[in-house]
Amino acid sequence: MKKIILFKNKILPGVIALLVLLAWNREARTFGEEVTATPEVTATPEATATPEPTATPEPTATPEPTATPEPTATSEPTATPEPAELSSEAVQLEVEFEVPEGADDTGLQDGDRRSIMYLSAGSAFKIKATKEIKGLYIIWDVMTSPGEWTLKYNEEAVNCGQNGFLHEYVPILGETNECELCFEATVGVCEIYAYGEGDIPKDVQVWNRIKKDADIMLFVPHAGDEIIDYGAVAALYAGERDLFVQVVYMCEYATTEELLKEHEKLDSLWNLGVKYYPVNGDFRNKRLTDLKTADKFYGYEKVLKFVTEIIRKYRPQVVVGPDLKGEYGNGAHILLSNAVTESVQNTQDATFFESSAAEYGTWDVPKTYIHKLRYKTEGTINLDLKSGIGETISEALRNKLTDSWCGTYIDSAKYNLDDSACFGLFRTTVGTDVKGDMFENLVPYGVQARKAEEEAERLRREEYERQKAVCDKQLREAAKFGEILFGKYIFVDLKEQLKKINASEWD
Repeated sequence: MKKIILFKNKILPGVIALLVLLAWNREARTFGEEVTATPEVTATPEATATPEPTATPEPTATPEPTATPEPTATSEPTATPEPAELSSEAVQLEVEFEVPEGADDTGLQDGDRRSIMYLSAGSAFKIKATKEIKGLYIIWDVMTSPGEWTLKYNEEAVNCGQNGFLHEYVPILGETNECELCFEATVGVCEIYAYGEGDIPKDVQVWNRIKKDADIMLFVPHAGDEIIDYGAVAALYAGERDLFVQVVYMCEYATTEELLKEHEKLDSLWNLGVKYYPVNGDFRNKRLTDLKTADKFYGYEKVLKFVTEIIRKYRPQVVVGPDLKGEYGNGAHILLSNAVTESVQNTQDATFFESSAAEYGTWDVPKTYIHKLRYKTEGTINLDLKSGIGETISEALRNKLTDSWCGTYIDSAKYNLDDSACFGLFRTTVGTDVKGDMFENLVPYGVQARKAEEEAERLRREEYERQKAVCDKQLREAAKFGEILFGKYIFVDLKEQLKKINASEWD
């Protein structure tokens, strides 16, 4: 009977305490990142693998030294190029096309967007290469881009085209030398290239979309203006600072005879460093000589509604609009500039175009700049063209091969590269500029997101430390009632606390 009492009162609590402590130690290792780092210490048992020194008899197996020729397998160090290969540019692969009867694939790699292979609805074609294909770069026809389509390889079917990019890059994740492109609708393909292992070449356009929260929004009247009038802004804030720059074109060319300009828009933006796909208005391009004719052709209220909706949707911190005088007197430029300046003063008012306010909410733009707005001299900034931006703009201009008017204007005495760097502060809610920086007094959305993540992590760690301190305190208090086993206190009253820890959201 004494033994039973002894077991019940002394030994059993100790055993329970030991099990609980082991559970606590296990949970503590997974509870916080700080504790998880400690398992590296458990790697010290490998050090206990010092019995391998007992394998010193192997040296007696001196024949293995004869295996010193293996060092001659220093050819493996030649594998050091592998790091270089990881950062090397992917090579364009030689490919063969298998296309439906009647389809002309001869111009698919001639670099001419006017040579187009058309396929009827329900068609497909195959691409075969001698090496593994890791990505496809496709230039679709403006009039017959496919929308969504299917890429098949290794018995897998991947849905593509959801973003509707005119220039589309598609990564291939499996190991394959051939693939098949399948279309439900009629489609036109201007160019298609396959690439192997390595970094995506810089001239391959891998576009993304900004769902909301653009750092800078550029309202551009026509193709070509993104370089001539906004080149410095795009090259500096998108190319060098990597901010979220959303370009919004007022005019489209898909319904005009100048279809190639839709391709040129993308080429120009990419060369300037913009990585987010532009927004295109549905205003058909037409050269209009003055504001009156532009208003009659487009309708000022329609343009104003479009500008207001886009601002509310993307919530830009900085809006940049065209010259109030129309640069060279262009009516569409003046119309768009008037719409931008009126909109930014009213987007915070829910009664101003109520439909977009109901859909996206209101938005008060912190800063608005207008190209060549010099009458507010204290708010005029001139972006620095000496830090490589000027060369970036010049290179983008040289790539606009089909825009003969653009080339003529650039070569004329009327054009001054410095003009693309001159902007006046039209409106601000965050103070005037002192440093000549459009983002003065503002924090980019990306930085805001990182700070929010860091703050969330700080709070998580803080809560972990608080909970850990509570547990440690209870452990110390429980020591007074525990049994001493193996020279350490074992605690028996933490079961409920451990349950709370296990159920915690930051476990």
